[in-house]
Amino acid sequence: MRTGQFVVSAAEWLLDNFHLIASQITDIRRNLPRTYSRTLPALASREHTGHARVYAIAVELIRHSDSRLDPQQLIQFLNSYQRVAPLTIGELWAWPSMLKLALIENLRRLTEELLSARTARLAADGYVSTTEEGGIGALPAATNAAFIVQLLHRIREYGPGLSAVRTAVDSDLASRQTTAEETIRGEHQRQGVAQVSVANAVTSLRLCATLDWQEYVETVSLVEHVLQRDPAGAYGRMDFLSRDQQRQAVEELSAPSGERQVRVALKAIESARQAAASGATTDRVAHVGYHLVGRGRRDLEADLGYRPRVRIRARHFLLQHASGLYLGAIAVVIGVLVGAAVVYAWQAGAAPAVALLAALLVLLPASEFAIACVQRAVVHVIGPKRLPRLDFSLGVPDTARTMVIVPTMLTSPAGVDALLGHVEVLALGNLDSCVHFPILSDFADTSTLDAPEDGAILERARAGVAGLNLRFGVGHADRFFLFHRDRQWNVREDAWIGWERKRGKIEEFNRLLRGATDSGVCNARSI
Repeated sequence: MRTGQFVVSAAEWLLDNFHLIASQITDIRRNLPRTYSRTLPALASREHTGHARVYAIAVELIRHSDSRLDPQQLIQFLNSYQRVAPLTIGELWAWPSMLKLALIENLRRLTEELLSARTARLAADGYVSTTEEGGIGALPAATNAAFIVQLLHRIREYGPGLSAVRTAVDSDLASRQTTAEETIRGEHQRQGVAQVSVANAVTSLRLCATLDWQEYVETVSLVEHVLQRDPAGAYGRMDFLSRDQQRQAVEELSAPSGERQVRVALKAIESARQAAASGATTDRVAHVGYHLVGRGRRDLEADLGYRPRVRIRARHFLLQHASGLYLGAIAVVIGVLVGAAVVYAWQAGAAPAVALLAALLVLLPASEFAIACVQRAVVHVIGPKRLPRLDFSLGVPDTARTMVIVPTMLTSPAGVDALLGHVEVLALGNLDSCVHFPILSDFADTSTLDAPEDGAILERARAGVAGLNLRFGVGHADRFFLFHRDRQWNVREDAWIGWERKRGKIEEFNRLLRGATDSGVCNARSI
């Protein structure tokens, strides 16, 4: 284009979207490493021998849709395929990369055709230049439509000066039983089809780059559909990573086959239903996650006849004896370091008392070093474990009302006003009516049970909480609470204080929520 050369519309699409194509190639290499693609089920058919099944599916979809994709079509296509052969969870996650790979491959094929046509046009230009310099030569034996059309275009530019060339072209076309008009029409049609195909592929690549594949995979996953039948109803309310953790457990417990993964998911649901039938659906054993990633995992493995690999069994052993192994490893490292110090002192000719002193001096730094080493080893071998979470991105449901506690001390009326302002800011940041803000308060430490200003401070806090409930309207009634504790005598502190201070407030509040009647926390609104 910069040199003034003719560029077909399909090539313009490629040039304008080069960065998109390059970024998608990088994305494929990152998300579809060779080690992962080799674990996917392969086909044994003659046309797709050795190719991953999911890639062959992507190629067929691209072939029959001329690279034109839309979200609903992608869902319907995989759902229809899985009525015959369910895909594994791994295949579903590889599907986006395979689609992109098939689109890139189609663009590669179209690009080769464009380059071939460009080479033919350049050859036609070269033939015209040669004719101008040395007379009319014979047409090349292997001419295609692009060559002929470019030659006819140049003939129209030069006019009668290349009439002999036009005669040679007409003779060549007549020998092929075609005409110049038909050749031009056919070449333009080919360029139009190539433009549409390239445009479809580029548009589909852009769709693949913006589509929410997490939502898509869950929509077409048969395992996901089974797990959504959780008797406790908790699975569907979890966040994506928690659901994915349970789907990964299904993969671990089954062979790499779509049918077997669905059977494992059905067995986990059946185990949860049996537990729900013998108890309440609110019990943890009625949740499918209890059997996939919780304490019911071993019973499910026994029902499936699953035998974990050595690495997984070793991990289970470490977790079952975590405290003993952790403390034992620290003791061993400390013993080795202290023993090394004693041996070194003994070999240096130190007296027993000096060797003992060396051991005592080394003990503290050795313990610090041992703890640091063992903790680093634990993180490397075991790693952190993510706890399952519920998804409250659309709001907190009535069945999961939440208390956002504010533990504090009431020391003065001005401090109470500042506290109420802080709580109001917290509430304005979250107007969900199912999120409540209780203040857990103590008085300041004193040498007597009561102080003269206690009543006024508590009354100001009570009135402020009532005012917050009024200002936030009827729909937000009872969102603010004041839970206050009386002082207790503390022998060690030699003062009247709130029991265990901040930690004690939280502990007693939890006991109150769980139904305890002997908690030191009371609702100050009813005092």
